[in-house]
Amino acid sequence: MAYPFGRAGQPARHRELPPGLADRLPAEARRLHAVRETCLVELERWGYRLVVTPLLEHADTFEPALPDPGDETFLYRFVDRTTGHVLAIRADFTPQVARVVGTRFHEATLPLRLCYEGSVVRHVPERRGMSREIPQVGAELVGVIDPEADAEGIALVVACLRAAGVGGFKVDLGQVEFFRGIVDDLDLSAEALETLRNAVARKDLSDLDRILSDLPIPDRRKEILAELPLLAGGTEVLDRASDLVDTDHSLRALENLARVVELVGVHGLAEHITVDLGEIRGIDYHTGVIYEAFVPHVATPLVRGGRYDRLCGAYGRELAATGFSLDLAAVLAALGPSDPRPEGVFLINFEPDRRRALLVARRLRGAGVRAARDLIRRPLDDSLAHAKAQGFRWALVVDPEVAPRVRWIDLVTGGSEVLTEEDAASRAGDAGANECRT
Repeated sequence: MAYPFGRAGQPARHRELPPGLADRLPAEARRLHAVRETCLVELERWGYRLVVTPLLEHADTFEPALPDPGDETFLYRFVDRTTGHVLAIRADFTPQVARVVGTRFHEATLPLRLCYEGSVVRHVPERRGMSREIPQVGAELVGVIDPEADAEGIALVVACLRAAGVGGFKVDLGQVEFFRGIVDDLDLSAEALETLRNAVARKDLSDLDRILSDLPIPDRRKEILAELPLLAGGTEVLDRASDLVDTDHSLRALENLARVVELVGVHGLAEHITVDLGEIRGIDYHTGVIYEAFVPHVATPLVRGGRYDRLCGAYGRELAATGFSLDLAAVLAALGPSDPRPEGVFLINFEPDRRRALLVARRLRGAGVRAARDLIRRPLDDSLAHAKAQGFRWALVVDPEVAPRVRWIDLVTGGSEVLTEEDAASRAGDAGANECRT
């Protein structure tokens, strides 16, 4: 027996979810599944193969990819009661894929194109209102350092978002090596460098000016760093940046990014691209081009991706790599609300024997039609109302008054006619085929 209150009269917590977690009810769950499948089909078309990784891993599997090295709060950790080892819930697929590459594909020819789907769970206490569980689809291209690999990832992001029906998005490109080339030869303490990086990442111009005024670095570098948050826009940003920098490292980074942009243009996708050289997200992890996909009305990026050439070595095989993950919940938000399209047939039986209704339902399902039986005896109007609430398009009534025929009811228009079982099955099958095509 379930009780509405816990012990000592305290409200039972099983009725509510922890913050940052959510149920997905049938309509949203179906849309999420459809977007996931659409993206996976697109990834397969580009040659990516699906891998499935476990929800739990040894905690140190994830540590090489933590956004802040040594960050203890990002992962949900616990002690395995069987082994005593510290385990963690999956917070990122990329280190898992890197582990798979290093341990299961150590002799495979390159490149490797792998993809995945599932949820990651992250502890984000400082960002209230954000989801802790994020449904994702993603891809990793391992073993190629050529800019074409980065361009393929970006083009594939565009292809997935288009296939999912998202419009009006932009893919914002950065290059972390551009910033690294500006600061690497400066005599800055770790604390000063972190303060500078945070100001650039926040694009806080006044704070950045204040920080730069106190730093013992050449005026030329101060000018470049002060300008960095403003180096965002179209591809003309690359020319502006090349006139500013004075290090070979940064110039090589710009040349690399320009080549990636050129190859994305060969894919015919230049209109989706913007550039932001002040974007230095994950600079301790990423090693080259990074990118995020946005739409104006959704605050969360739909996609995050980039190059990470140092990660695979932590799992036994030194390989260049690039990849991305799509946040499926953000993609649904970008698509906006949608009324689910009713489909399928709801069977209502008024004959004493239920066998004919069961056989008709079996016949419809065999033809690929969504079909369910009303298992509760009730007035016809009540059954029709239930069918509408469950998302059915038609009702098929097995009625002794019209036997051996059946009554076919359009739940949208309310129209009704008497058909043979064969005609009803044919009509349902044709309608289902038309829905699949649309």
